Amino acid sequence: MIQVSYVSRSKGPMPAEDLLALLHECRSKNRQREVTGMLLYGNGTFLQTIEGDEAVIDELLEKISSDDRHAEIQMLNRKEIGEREYSEWSMGFEEVSDDSLKDVEGLRDFGAVDFTFEKLSGNAEVVESLLQHYRDPHWDQVIGELDAKDRVIRHLERSLSTMRDRAALARLALESITEASRHGQPQESLIQLCESAVKSLRKK
Repeated sequence: MIQVSYVSRSKGPMPAEDLLALLHECRSKNRQREVTGMLLYGNGTFLQTIEGDEAVIDELLEKISSDDRHAEIQMLNRKEIGEREYSEWSMGFEEVSDDSLKDVEGLRDFGAVDFTFEKLSGNAEVVESLLQHYRDPHWDQVIGELDAKDRVIRHLERSLSTMRDRAALARLALESITEASRHGQPQESLIQLCESAVKSLRKK
């Protein structure tokens, strides 16, 4: 099993509807392929980590390289892993913002404006700090104070991560509907995407 991380530049702006469609596509296909990982987006820049069977990941990387949503792709890291780091997510998602970046350890002066292809492609330390930050539930202090067994702590961590992921999905659906309403009625394809998102949220 391997884990691969890459950064890419999007060909054009990615409104909420397009991000929602991309996330829906990733999650449905990754479940079939037994691929897990995380996708971060901001400033027209994608930072993604995927993990799974080596042959499956290599095939997926070929498809990503030819995807016309990407203008430029830079591989950052490829390594063999004994266990998954993103086992809970067919594709975790976070839209990078100043608020979500303010607590990244070691990146005190790093803001959303710094989340760019140029700054990420040449700085492995920054990339690892970002991935670690968004992978963790960020409740270390609270969890550390709990007098609980390891399995209870792991359950809390999974629950907190799931809650954050669900909030990101719901926000994308709401933003998509809002943007479409401002420019007329939402198209049937967007309504179907939002219905799919709602079904996904109800399952969890």
